[in-house]
Amino acid sequence: MSTQILIVFIVALLMIIGFASNKFSYPAVAISVIVILEITGVLPAEKAWAGFSSSTAILFASMFVLSAGLAKTSLLSRLSSLIVPEGSSERRAVIGCGLLSIFLTIFSNTSSTMATLIPICYNVAEKAKISPKRLLKPAVDLSSIWAGVIPVGLGLTAYSVSNQMMESLGGNPNFTLMTFVIARLPIVLIISLFIFAVGYRFTPDNYTGIDTLKFSQSNGKGQDKTTLSSGKEKLTFIIFTLTIAAIVISNYIKIINAAACAAIGALLMVFTGILTEKEAMKAINLKVISIYAGTICLAAGINASGATDVISNFMQNILGGITNPYLIAFILVMASTICTQFMNNSSTLNIFRILAAVISVACAFDARSAMVAVEMGATCSVLLPTASATQAMVFAEGGYSVKEYVKAGLPTFILYMILYMLWVPTIYPAL
Repeated sequence: MSTQILIVFIVALLMIIGFASNKFSYPAVAISVIVILEITGVLPAEKAWAGFSSSTAILFASMFVLSAGLAKTSLLSRLSSLIVPEGSSERRAVIGCGLLSIFLTIFSNTSSTMATLIPICYNVAEKAKISPKRLLKPAVDLSSIWAGVIPVGLGLTAYSVSNQMMESLGGNPNFTLMTFVIARLPIVLIISLFIFAVGYRFTPDNYTGIDTLKFSQSNGKGQDKTTLSSGKEKLTFIIFTLTIAAIVISNYIKIINAAACAAIGALLMVFTGILTEKEAMKAINLKVISIYAGTICLAAGINASGATDVISNFMQNILGGITNPYLIAFILVMASTICTQFMNNSSTLNIFRILAAVISVACAFDARSAMVAVEMGATCSVLLPTASATQAMVFAEGGYSVKEYVKAGLPTFILYMILYMLWVPTIYPAL
């Protein structure tokens, strides 16, 4: 094992300890990862700090500004009243926000979904007189597990990418449009019902760490008031709606990316006077972006150092000679699931998708078993804030502690693994 690989593994361990201890600032821990990987030479400066200038960071910042503009209107309060009518239960609030999260995820992506949904969750929580923590974690977990399930947008390309990888390695490209749908849809449906019925009860009900005034102008009074004129309120609706529509369309028409669409919308909020420059800058949560940048840097360090080869060789040594399809499925899914809690789910999927294809050919496995395993493992990013950009966003915005976050995500994680083991190895056995 090279020195750089050892450094990356140590930094990853220290990052976990730093987050879990609750004794250090989360952004400070994340930025420390960037600094260490740069000064040790694992990553050059431009790659180490790339998370701050990435399209996802720009999307986050822009959506914060757009949400701040929307918060000055009466729309959030009206939408909250629609989701949670007077006298509604806490479960109704969870189901309303959860269904909206699933819908937005299917037609967009997890990042823009949660950036849009966070202020809505705050307003719904205010109407329902519950902590936003009860709504944010279920919403982001649902968004994570539903990403790419339906063959729309990113979900439409999964089978094609898998076939291309297998062809390039000389394997059997036996994926169809419905391969991943058949494997994932029954599981995420059951998980969704579980979250709506009892899963949300594992989330904290306190207000520790929450700035409840950030997205709520009524300060708990539940009034449909706006700080904008009628004309500017309508203009805000138009800008926000067109921006979200452009983000969705950008997933299908690659003329302009989602981050650029969001940035244009954010700029229009300022240029039209809906937000002042000070209000726009204040809306951008650097805590969220810092945590995201740190996790992206760690993922880049794992890749650049050659640590992925160590993981690949380790996996092939373990799987070589195993003939039990359930054991093979368990090892594959757990490897990608564990890694995605620390590496960011997109990075994990990109790395393990290649690894799964190589293992399938090398060990003569049915590629569907291996590729579905890593796809499902990478999207089971529900335990830690480092698991994905959206989990980092919700973790910071919701004021959770790591202990609260793990406790809230653990039941979903366990049920997800049980359902996977009962279903996927049965329909797609490795051998």
